[in-house]
Amino acid sequence: MGGQNGVDASGAVVSMDIAEQSSRAIDNVAIALDAAGAALTDVVQWTVLIDADADLGAAYGAIAPRLAGLGAPPLVTAARVAGLGVPGALIEVSAIAAVLPAYDRLQ
Repeated sequence: MGGQNGVDASGAVVSMDIAEQSSRAIDNVAIALDAAGAALTDVVQWTVLIDADADLGAAYGAIAPRLAGLGAPPLVTAARVAGLGVPGALIEVSAIAAVLPAYDRLQ
């Protein structure tokens, strides 16, 4: 899945508050995962890009509880960046999820 920012359905940044953008980015990841038949609990790897000028504590505080799934914790890679592709975006989150095929879930 491509990176998700803190934007609404029209693509507009939801706020200039990093915590609000962070929460919305995770919501957007959840929507994309659901469309693919997965959920946040299926994520095995996260990549989090945070604008260098954004409050790291506020960003991480808003999303940390939602990054951990059931069982073994996922790999989380985070980086501070000089800027993101979406004007006004302070965070971008991407995820890799692993879901067993339906026939494996029946066994």
